[in-house]
Amino acid sequence: MTKACFQCGRKGADLFGYCVCDSCKAKLGLFTDATIKRHIAKYETQGKSYAEEINNRLHILDEDYIKKKIKLLHVRERLQHI
Repeated sequence: MTKACFQCGRKGADLFGYCVCDSCKAKLGLFTDATIKRHIAKYETQGKSYAEEINNRLHILDEDYIKKKIKLLHVRERLQHI
């Protein structure tokens, strides 16, 4: 069973746990392997790990998402009492 794209509602396929149609996938600006290799090389010259940087960014994004979701859930809950 195909699901609806998270952004436009058209039929899409699973992409990392999210349903995305081909049109919206093209608009995401996903990196090519060549671009990823360039980033790896750039980080290696700085003595850093690109994979570690990506993991750190995902961790920060998750924390920010949780904070914002809690804030919005709090407002929604308060709206029921005001």
